Formats: sequence, structure tokens, C-alpha cells
Amino acid sequence: MKKIMTHTAVCLLPLIYGNTSLAAGQDDEITVISDGRTEQNLWESPVSMQVIDSEKLSRFTGDQMAEALRDIPGVDIVDNSLAGRKQIRIRGEEASRVLVLIDGQEVTYQRAGPNYSLGLLIDPSYVERVEVVKGPHSVLYGSQAIGGIINFITRKGGDSPIGGKIKVMYDSATAGWQQSAIAYGSLRDFEYRLSGSYSDQGNRSTPDGRLPGTDFRNNSQSAWLGYRLGQHKFGLSLDRYKVSTQTYNNSNDYDSFSVRIPNLERDKIGLFYDWNVGNSLLKKVHLDAYRQNIKREFRNDLVQSGVDYSYQGWAMTDSVMTLKTGTNDKQISDGITVQTDLTPWDNHLLIVGGQWSRDDVKQTASTNVTIGKTISFFGSPYNININPNINSDAHWQQTHWSLFAQDEWKITPDWTWTLGARQYWVESLSYGSTSNGTVTRYGFPAMTGVNGSVITNSAKASQREHDSTTVTATTLRYSGFTNTQLRASYAQGYVYPTLTHKFYDTSAGGSITYGNPNLKAERSDNYELGARYKNAEWLLDGAVYHSRAKDYITTLNCAGSAACAGSTDANSRYYANANSAKTYGLELHAEYLGWTVSPYVTGNVIRRELELENRSTFDTGEPALTGRVGVKHVALFNLFSLESDAFLRAATRAKDSTADQVTQHAGWATANLAFTATFGKDDQYQVNWALNNLLDKRYTTAHEGIPASGFSTVIGASMAF
Repeated sequence: MKKIMTHTAVCLLPLIYGNTSLAAGQDDEITVISDGRTEQNLWESPVSMQVIDSEKLSRFTGDQMAEALRDIPGVDIVDNSLAGRKQIRIRGEEASRVLVLIDGQEVTYQRAGPNYSLGLLIDPSYVERVEVVKGPHSVLYGSQAIGGIINFITRKGGDSPIGGKIKVMYDSATAGWQQSAIAYGSLRDFEYRLSGSYSDQGNRSTPDGRLPGTDFRNNSQSAWLGYRLGQHKFGLSLDRYKVSTQTYNNSNDYDSFSVRIPNLERDKIGLFYDWNVGNSLLKKVHLDAYRQNIKREFRNDLVQSGVDYSYQGWAMTDSVMTLKTGTNDKQISDGITVQTDLTPWDNHLLIVGGQWSRDDVKQTASTNVTIGKTISFFGSPYNININPNINSDAHWQQTHWSLFAQDEWKITPDWTWTLGARQYWVESLSYGSTSNGTVTRYGFPAMTGVNGSVITNSAKASQREHDSTTVTATTLRYSGFTNTQLRASYAQGYVYPTLTHKFYDTSAGGSITYGNPNLKAERSDNYELGARYKNAEWLLDGAVYHSRAKDYITTLNCAGSAACAGSTDANSRYYANANSAKTYGLELHAEYLGWTVSPYVTGNVIRRELELENRSTFDTGEPALTGRVGVKHVALFNLFSLESDAFLRAATRAKDSTADQVTQHAGWATANLAFTATFGKDDQYQVNWALNNLLDKRYTTAHEGIPASGFSTVIGASMAF
């Protein structure tokens, strides 16, 4: 039981530093990788960074990996009304501007609009820790990192030939079950891991009842095999995650509406090589490569009354439209990274490397529309219909090359200066697309002569676009004060348009969004002041940040724009560089360790101005304040230990005036309790019990489309071996 006290009573909120004790004078601080692409103590990290470690993850009771990040200052969860595919925003930046990594390898998703990403499709059971780096880090990681980076570090092996864990959870909010199992170990120079999970979640329970269209299922399998030969280490990873979900819809705009993703699957194979050279110049060589396949099935069905439609001079008003669209996408991603850690001079650590990646996307799509109405023609009724039926095929590719370097110079024992740069090249290529179909008209009066079918065929020629840029970043860190680290940083952000932005013509919900090959990259300039303080009683970590971003990609009404192939449909839109943003924020985590109970507070204050095409607004949908405040306590008994956590989650109201319609989000606060009991000879058994939203509050967070669960309980039990 002494071990439990060390890991839970000393540092009770594992959001900033995991469950590793950081009392003054302690040397065994947690080691992180994502802040500088090399191992470093978190205390000395030059960036704003949080870590969720294995002990925090062992107490995790969320239904998806994204839930583990909910209470990190500056992090918000987005669902886009898809219960099974939650995404992450950081410091007001959309999910499409947050880079997701698994063991340092990118998870890109080219089939994404301005506010979408693949989501965090990863099983928590085999994640050893999560490193969340806030702010842009395009110097070390390239595009998509304006908001920040989420790096999932997976378990690689164990201390004995065989070990593992089995875990089961039940969530009353969804009447859903989750099961996972993992086995791992090491035998001489070999190490391995095997894991699998399954989750079946029903419709979400709220104070107004269960919500139809919020159920989902997912499953995953993974494996790792490593081998060490002297100073050389080789690794092979295999990973699969599959989810089936659908869109929740409470709109009355349609007679019926359904958006389903019956299958979204990510498969990945990764290769890793590390050579710990250890001489006076060359310290380490790292090489990794991967291939990742993403498959997505998308189905959209709707029926809408009161539609106005015209075709070749025939106008139909107040008609009924039935729409069925479907797409099948496949993205194959390949990537290679080479990195060397050098010490060319005293007190310098120089990281030099290069990256290459390629996303190859193929899509087949179908659209079937029926417009129908009964009309009277010279006193006779006619049930007339127009039925366009279109099938299309397309093929796109995007390739990235980059060289990067970062030098960390310890100028004096108290001053450290970090300076980095990346040269970036990107090529987007459309191999062209074809579309063919028929437009059938029937039921018209015989004398009109318009009944029958018309064959339609079209094609888009191949297109090629290039871009190149240099981005820089620098940080100055001071450690001359007792128990204190101070830092000041500047970094440039860079997000290149996805293939969706460039070339896709996306049909959904009865409208079309056209790609625009002339889009420019999104860019930002970012400034931050940060401080960390720790002693035997206090742990504080805070940052003040400011960013100026330009050329944000948004959608505009077509109004005959050339990007829309001349379309004047009032519902059609196209991608354009029309927005810029200014963001100001303050993040803080504080906890006091000097009492039997340990109070803590963590939160984010943000102010964001979005400059639109012809106006600007501070009403960007961001709550001015979000956070969590609570107290923790650990009680030790003869046979078990019990950790309890009582806390409030809260957010202020938010108003969004950036879209065509103004949206209001009310402020909210929930009371919650969590208990963890650990017992057994080697603390191998654990029971988790979470009581969420104790007062059964009715609320929806600002960035989630699905109302939150009412009062619910989650019970989990695990056994380690």
C-alpha cells in the first residue's frame, strides 16, 4: 500500500504530470517525447504540455479516447453530432488544425472539411500515455499542427515474460458495455504486446429521455513486436480500429433525415528503428515508416417537403424531394521519418531530420434524387417526377516533403534557448474524375413531350498544385528561481488544404460544397508566456497565449463563382480563404498537496475574434471560461485503498455569430463523483465507479451537437496479471 500512497497522494490530479510525484528535489520525473521529438523531462519542456499517464488511463471510464482529454485546459471535445467519432479542438482551433500521432506517426485524413478530422480512433487499453502539446509545432511535425499535437504512446512490452489486464465497464447513460484485454511481456531481447477491445453503446440517456440516432459500436485489435540487438532496437506495430455510427438529428427541416457511417476503419502497420550511438557527436539515429489505410462508407437519406425545383424551363414549387447519396472512400497513407540527435558543440542538442508522406485517395459516389408533385393540367391531375441518378469516380493524391532542424542551447545553467526551422514542400494532384448518369422525367402531360430519359456525362481534367514554405519557432527558458521554470516562445503555424478542400465536390443534405484548387495554406503567428512551479505543497502550471491566424479556409455561397462550375444554387457553397482570427487565452492548473484532502482547479479563459468575409465578430462560439474544480482524497485500509474525487465541471455561455444563423449556448455546471478501489496482494484488482451529472442537469456543450447525458453511473472492473 505504500506504493499507492506514493503515486496517488503526492500528485492527485494526473493531468499535468500524470501520476508521477513531482515534489521538490525528486529526480525521477516523467519523460516525454512529443515536445522536441526526443526524450526530455516534462519539467524542462520548452512548450505548454500535459501528459495523461497509464495510472490515469487505468481509471478512465469514458466511452471513447477523446473523453480522457476533456479536462485539459484549452482542450474541447467536438462530436459533429456523431456520437461514435469524437474529435479534439485545442485553444479554439478546429479539429482539422490539430495533428494526431500514434507513436509519433501521423494519422492524416484527407476526406475532411474545414471543421472535421478522422477523430481519435484508438483503443485506450493499449495506450501507455497521451502527450498533448498545445500551440503550433509545425517546425517539428509539419502541417496540421496550428492548434497543437496529440501523441498516443502505446505500450511496447513488460518487465516479465507475461503480464496483462482484462477490463469490463458498464455505462448506464448508454446501457452500453466495453470490454478490453491486453497481454504483454519481454523475454530476453524480445518484447511483445497483443490487445483487443469491443464496445457496444446504445442511445444516450438525457433528462428528456433517450436520444435516437446516438448509438454506436467499435472494436479494435493491435500488436507490437520489438527486438533489441546491442544498441539497436527494431519494432513492428499492427493496429486496427473500426467504428459504426450515425448522425443525431433533432431538426424539423426535413420529413425524415439520416446520415450514417456504417463503416469507418483504420488499419496501420508501422516499422521502427532506433540506434543509440552515444558518441561525442552522434547520440541517436531514429527511423520509422508506416502504411495506413482508412476506409469510410457514408450514407445520406432524406425526404423534404416544400422544395422548389426547376429543370429546362419546367418549374415545380412546393414539391417533395427524396435524396439518397452514398460514398465509399479509401485513403492509403505512406510515410517515412529519419532523425538524428547530435551534440556538435558543448551544451547543444541538435535535432536534424526529414520526412516524406503521401496520401492517395480514391472515391466512388452515387446520388439518386426524386422530385415529385401532383399538378393539374387543363383540369386533369398528373403525378409528375424528375429523377436524376448520378455515379462518379475520382482519384486524388497529396505528397509532402520536409527537412527540419532544432537546436537546444544551454547558454548558462539557468538559461536555455531553443531555435528551430522546417522547410516544407507539398504537391496536390487530381488524376481527374468522371461522372455519368441519367435524368428521367415521367408523368408529365403527353402533349408536353418531356417524358423520357437524358444521359449525362462529365469529366474533370487532371490538376496539379504546388506550395512551399519555411516555418520557424523559438523558445527562451529560465530556471534560476527556486522550484520555478519560466518560458517565452514564438512559433509559426502552417496548415495546407486537404484534398477535400482542393478537389472534392461533396454532396450531402441536399446541397453541394465545391472544392477549390486555388486555395492557399492557413498560417498563424503564435506567442506564449508560461510558468511552472512545484514544491512539497504546491503544483502550478500556467500559460498566457496569443495567436494571429490568416487565410482560414471556410465555405462561401456560390453565387455563380467559377469554383462552383457556374452553379447559382442558393444552397451550394465552395471552399475559400476568407477568414482570419485573433485569439487571446490563459490556461491554469493549480493543486495544493499540503492537506489530507487535495483541492485543485484547472481551466482556460479564451477570447477569440474571427474576421469573416465582410465583418468581424467576437461571438465565435467559444465559452469565455471552461474548467474543473474539485478535491481528492486517498484512504488506505488493511485490504484496499480508496481514492475519491468530488468535482464540478463548468463552462460559461457562448454565442456563435459566424454562420448564417446565430446560435446561443447556455452556460452549465455539473457535479460529479468518482471512486477507485485498488486491492489484492499486488494491487492487481481495481474497481472504478463514476457518478456523472449528479443533479441531472440538461445541457449541451458549445462544441458538441448531441445533448449531454443526464445523471448516469459507470462501473468498471479490471484484473491485472
